[in-house]
Amino acid sequence: WGVAVVNIPLNNYYTEYEVKVQAINNVGKGPESEIAVIHSAEDMPQVAPQKPIALAYNSTCFNVTWQPIDMSRENIRGKLIGHRLKYWKTTHQEEDSVYYLSRTTRNWALIVGLQPDTYYFVKVMAYNAAGEGPESERFEERTYRKAPQKPPSSVHVYGINPSTVRVVWRYVSPSQDEEPVEGYKVRIWESDQNMITANNTIVPIGQKLESYINNLTPGKSYNMRVLAYSNGGDGRMSSPTLHFQMGKTTRNGADTRHGHNINTALILSTLLLISTFLYTSH
Repeated sequence: WGVAVVNIPLNNYYTEYEVKVQAINNVGKGPESEIAVIHSAEDMPQVAPQKPIALAYNSTCFNVTWQPIDMSRENIRGKLIGHRLKYWKTTHQEEDSVYYLSRTTRNWALIVGLQPDTYYFVKVMAYNAAGEGPESERFEERTYRKAPQKPPSSVHVYGINPSTVRVVWRYVSPSQDEEPVEGYKVRIWESDQNMITANNTIVPIGQKLESYINNLTPGKSYNMRVLAYSNGGDGRMSSPTLHFQMGKTTRNGADTRHGHNINTALILSTLLLISTFLYTSH
């Protein structure tokens, strides 16, 4: 491959050029190649993101936003790749900073892996293929205290009818280094599925510590866990996982009585069918 270097004015950063190549020897010039469109090298961005704001997302995460950057050629001096976020504890030196690269042009990013109940400084920079631009002003914010560290206890499930269950549990009392409990989540998913498919039923704090889960499939087996949540995030889930199976709808449409365990209701339905079969056989 042949290589040629052509000097261009400094102000012609990231400029589009049309290029042709032509061979020359002692006899003369050869035919020209087809036109190729290229860009000159990029220069580093000359603008800093304005008005950065970091808001605590939970006990270990910030949601950082800033005003969208003016995408003019003079400011970006190339193609914006993303933003570089710089953060460090306020009790440490800026030289101890950690960096996070957000490879997107959107004007927000999440910083994760922070320490609970800790103050941080945050700065933002734009970057392209040439490097990063100037830093924004710094912003100070504190992460929330820890999420609930204790799981709900005495979790029980009771059958109401073939598609509804009632779930009860005991209150979670947070410690001094935890955020106040905002409510509870009852997490239910089909037993042959992964927990990522679970549906959460929210029970805000102040309500009775119970939840009625409707629209379940008769005859299906389910898993269930309960957790408390707060501004610090989701707490620890109840353990072990509760496994239960919904009762099947009988011909006469009879439902299980309030407060009966689902598996017990299913057994009683089965015994009823067996008794009916024996009676008709005689």
